[in-house]
Amino acid sequence: MTDLKKYIPELGKPDAIIDFNGNNGLIAGVWGFDEIIECINGFTYLNRKLSNGRPLEILQNTLDEWSLSNSEFSAVGYFSYDFKNILFPHIPFNSHSNKVPQFWFGKPKKVIKFQDLFLIEPDSNASLFNKSTKIKKTDYFQSIQKIKHHLEYGDVYQINKTYPNQFNIDGDTFDLYSQLSWKIKPRRGFYLDIGKNQFLSFSPEEFIKVKAGEISTFPMKGTRPEGKTEIERQKNINELSNSKKDKAEHLMIVDLLRNDLGKICDFGTVKTKNLYGIQTYETVHHMVTKVYGKLKKDTKFKNIINALFPGGSITGAPKEKAMTIIDQIENYSRGIYTGAMGYIKSNGDMDFNISIRTMTVENNVVEYPVGGGIVWDSESEEEWQETKTKAKILDFVINKMEKTC
Repeated sequence: MTDLKKYIPELGKPDAIIDFNGNNGLIAGVWGFDEIIECINGFTYLNRKLSNGRPLEILQNTLDEWSLSNSEFSAVGYFSYDFKNILFPHIPFNSHSNKVPQFWFGKPKKVIKFQDLFLIEPDSNASLFNKSTKIKKTDYFQSIQKIKHHLEYGDVYQINKTYPNQFNIDGDTFDLYSQLSWKIKPRRGFYLDIGKNQFLSFSPEEFIKVKAGEISTFPMKGTRPEGKTEIERQKNINELSNSKKDKAEHLMIVDLLRNDLGKICDFGTVKTKNLYGIQTYETVHHMVTKVYGKLKKDTKFKNIINALFPGGSITGAPKEKAMTIIDQIENYSRGIYTGAMGYIKSNGDMDFNISIRTMTVENNVVEYPVGGGIVWDSESEEEWQETKTKAKILDFVINKMEKTC
């Protein structure tokens, strides 16, 4: 059994890594792309040339062509959260500066599968320093109160509130991904280098999985710290399992996604499995449910994106009103954060994450947002601390001098 490092001397560092090591996922490296399609500020470019038409239609036509090749994988790429501006043109979203393309997909040139990315710990020294939180605690609390105003008047039932952190990176982005992947073992991790930007996702959440005509999504709502001892660990798991607040928050999103799947699945086939299940990760416990159904005949990728994107777990419910309120209270562009990264096979199977625990790198500046779902009985201090818990995975690579400051 070999690992990814064996191929680097010959092929160089990969342009993408699919690090889906949970739920029978794919682990693979990608070297080079034969063709590229991207959407920038609402305009679609195929191999750097402008294509006229609706972005999602152009993407679908391109993917259909790419799937005709003999390759197992037809596309690797992402949708940024800001693709919502294209999908929901009737909502007057604020025009924040778009840091990254609204979508980017490449036709892989060379794909090598692995059982594990690294058999021994990667020897790399990449680290993060100069942390800057782009919101004051008092401002965060004020945002919670604004959300509660909307909750009180019945505008929404839940809002996902996020904010960005910034760092500088010392070292190479691929080395940073390798180091954190080894430590965290993300269920739905992803690395992608598109030239100007690099994206490093250590997501635990699976968004869209299609296999043999069945589609599944795995909403994740409800979080507790992992715990320093076994007693504390069990206490946190039991607390999450029995939390009426977390169960109510979770059920709202499960119902939203059942409704979303109902748009593209045969009547009566949408079901849930393991409702309120608890899954344990490197630094946190999460509440996760499987929602699945049988796709209607001739359902295409564009239909799936139209029905499900953005994911309900990172917007709130109802989705359109939640996105509108988010746009009013978040003074930044989420970019790829809370979008989706993944791959599509030539036979139509696909797997995409929800791009949480995800950083965007540009010119050695790292943006790493965090957030959580806010409901009526949310406590501002508890929600603030939950965002800090979700950033704990970075402790492995934050410069030791920074930790002592």
